[in-house]
Amino acid sequence: MSTSNISAASREIKSLINEAERMLTEASSATGERAEELKKQSLKLMSSGMAKANELERLVIDSSKALATSTDLLVHESPWKAMAISGVIGAGIGLALGAAMGRK
Repeated sequence: MSTSNISAASREIKSLINEAERMLTEASSATGERAEELKKQSLKLMSSGMAKANELERLVIDSSKALATSTDLLVHESPWKAMAISGVIGAGIGLALGAAMGRK
């Protein structure tokens, strides 16, 4: 799942929750059948938002597992390359920390 898809799903979930909150606020000042209808609609929206959040969680987990698998394959196929990349990243972090500590 791409980052844009995750962002779009996140925005949709937030929108559902905001709409449900709006309906609940409106229901608190309404009376009778109108209040009950608003409460029912907001509960449906919240339920839909939870279902979408669960689906998003599953998709993110699946994407993370796929990324971990591909990383594992890369490391096993070319371990020296992976070690070199790790070394360069570690050296970069070390230099940045050393520079930061040296300024104090």
